[in-house]
Amino acid sequence: MPPPRVPSLSSARAVRSATASRGATPSGRATSYDVAVAAGVSQPTVSRCFAPESHISEKTRAHVLAVAEQLGYTPNVLARSLITRQSHAVGLVITRYTMLATPGLLHALGDELARAHKRLILLAVENDEDAGAALNDIRGYPLDGLISCATLDDASLLHFKRHGVPLLFFNRAPGKVGADSVSTHHAEGAAQLATALLAAGYQRFLCIGGPKKAPVSVERMKGFTATLAQAGMAPQMVVHTDFTYQGGHDAFLAAVQQGAKPDCVWCANDAMALGVIDACRWELGWQVPQDVAVAGFDDVAEASRSGYRLTTVRQPIGEMAARAVALLLERAQEPSLKPRAIAFDGNLVERASAALG
Repeated sequence: MPPPRVPSLSSARAVRSATASRGATPSGRATSYDVAVAAGVSQPTVSRCFAPESHISEKTRAHVLAVAEQLGYTPNVLARSLITRQSHAVGLVITRYTMLATPGLLHALGDELARAHKRLILLAVENDEDAGAALNDIRGYPLDGLISCATLDDASLLHFKRHGVPLLFFNRAPGKVGADSVSTHHAEGAAQLATALLAAGYQRFLCIGGPKKAPVSVERMKGFTATLAQAGMAPQMVVHTDFTYQGGHDAFLAAVQQGAKPDCVWCANDAMALGVIDACRWELGWQVPQDVAVAGFDDVAEASRSGYRLTTVRQPIGEMAARAVALLLERAQEPSLKPRAIAFDGNLVERASAALG
């Protein structure tokens, strides 16, 4: 077989001109057909050149890729996935407050998926209630898996299961439809923190939770307040906000204006706790922890910074992400496996914002 013809730059330009004039695609982009004509090879050969593990000579591959580069051609990943039934893409459904409050989660899952040669497709929803409807945007995409950091209705779960899409819930319960899950022991971690704060002598608690229906906030608040009740104590006040720094800042100031006089403020996540610390310093002139102690939950990167040094409960996000991706890949290989629920312990982290007994 004679070696493939190496086109000149002018011939590649001619193909580009012809492509534009005949309107081959709505966008005017070069197609695999255009590359095949300019390179003097068949369309299947062009496709094989873009598949790293295909059996084709390196000389031919280099030639075709050079022509494709001149024409500005890139393969249609979606079209290829419809043929191979593999998109190498994993969908991630996540609420906006989770995404903003724990950005390390996105990085951890993205890194683990990249190690598995998977791409992450992000679908951010306003809250858990909106997640089911938002899934309509990706139902037609041939996903290799779906990780949900939001509660999904059973109908949505059944749709993906019927289409053979592996499902995994991250810090959410899978509901009635069996699916794998990875989470933190939220209630237990919050209860452990409450026990340690009580042992340190704190008695007047202000508790700031996230949205009232947010599953993670519900579990953490339940664990913390139940532990106080077991000690014969109730929080001075319980308020809810949106899991953000500003939400914690404003909710704390509003509670103080309403008469709250806590010696310890516990927030259901770190972002809100950081807002409380800054409100104490810059709005009220209070010292932390001398005038009031502050504690959180998550151990985000900012919590350890010298300006905050926040006492909190650490979620092992890196380990959780690694286990989640491993479970998802195992499910893809063995769809008949029984649903698995993996829960990690939270770890107390004592820093300067609150003493622990």
